[in-house]
Amino acid sequence: MWDEIKKNTEINLDLFLEILEFCIDASFFVFRGKFFHQLSGTAMGCPLSPILADIVMNNIITKAAQAAGIPTHHIRKYVDDRFVLIHRDRVQEVLDIFNLQDENIRFTCKVEENGRLPYLDILLIRTDDGRIQTDWYAKPMASGRMLNYFSFHPMAQKIGVVFNFIDRVRTLSTFRTEDEKKQIITKILLSNNYPLRLINRMLRHGRPPEITETTSKPDCYRSLVHILGLTPMIKRTLKINMPSVGMLAAAITQSGKSNAVYRIACIDCEKCFIGMTKNQLRTRMYGHQSLVNTLDRHLSTGHEYSDPLIQQLREKSALFEHAIDQQHRFDINNPSIVDTSFKTQALPVLEMCHIYTTPDTVNRRTDTDGISATYSYLLISVANLRVERPTATQSAPERHQRSI
Repeated sequence: MWDEIKKNTEINLDLFLEILEFCIDASFFVFRGKFFHQLSGTAMGCPLSPILADIVMNNIITKAAQAAGIPTHHIRKYVDDRFVLIHRDRVQEVLDIFNLQDENIRFTCKVEENGRLPYLDILLIRTDDGRIQTDWYAKPMASGRMLNYFSFHPMAQKIGVVFNFIDRVRTLSTFRTEDEKKQIITKILLSNNYPLRLINRMLRHGRPPEITETTSKPDCYRSLVHILGLTPMIKRTLKINMPSVGMLAAAITQSGKSNAVYRIACIDCEKCFIGMTKNQLRTRMYGHQSLVNTLDRHLSTGHEYSDPLIQQLREKSALFEHAIDQQHRFDINNPSIVDTSFKTQALPVLEMCHIYTTPDTVNRRTDTDGISATYSYLLISVANLRVERPTATQSAPERHQRSI
């Protein structure tokens, strides 16, 4: 698929494949206190997994359909579920052809019984006159659970889930009466603690129409963490006073960011300092600048770098250790953010990773002692990728030999 992919990237094919292989081969996980490396497939939860799964399934379907002589319009796919129209006598033959495509992938088959065949949340029903009717379907083992009314989610999200469920039942059930559909909807929603009055109101009014506005500017989306009581108020305020949105976004500059890993370059040499802050970046820089002012004040009053008073500042951080030992200065007025996280507990790990992979840092060895040796291979690989990029002429064996 490179002909399609290369339209959306400036990376050459060799580098793209190296990045892809790195992401796939990094599938490590822990089970019962032991570390494992996944040999086949991709990690569950990895953003790359559904994309690769879709590509692999399309490839398998194409090969199997050609081998079995099945027209492509007789096959429908949703992720790894297939709906295939074939003669009943060929079921086992076609199943065997699908299972020959990849030794790690095995398909099972469910055949139409009594004119009925479930597919996803649809039950297809063949009538005596040859027509196909559909009905909303749930597996016998299905619990009927959905987003509970008492869950800690925005009310708008709960309403959206309910409206979507109502639409599915009404749309997919082509032969049931409205009362039968209403009974199914009401039973399941009540089991998820939705009030009967709310259910009846949604059944009566249906999904509200979507309002679309034309604008010459592209839409810009930002996410808000849901905080009970606060987030809905912010949403209402922004809707009422839309001009303030631009000023709000413009006011949030780099110096105002918090929960960040930052980098400060040394003015007098090529080294840098990596640090982290849970407060706003400008607040952390005020702290650094305050110590620099103290150092300058001591020096201006006749103290030497070797004096105990100045040596005490040396213990504050690796930044001041370098500044005092080498008599250098750092560009504190121009820090750069190298990473951020919504989770404050992740900051120390991110800081250690960046110290580990950034060359020429003044940080102490103890700054990375807390990182697990499990990540050493990955961090070394990242550091090597920063230093050396493959050329388009390098062959796969050359890349493999270099990585070894």
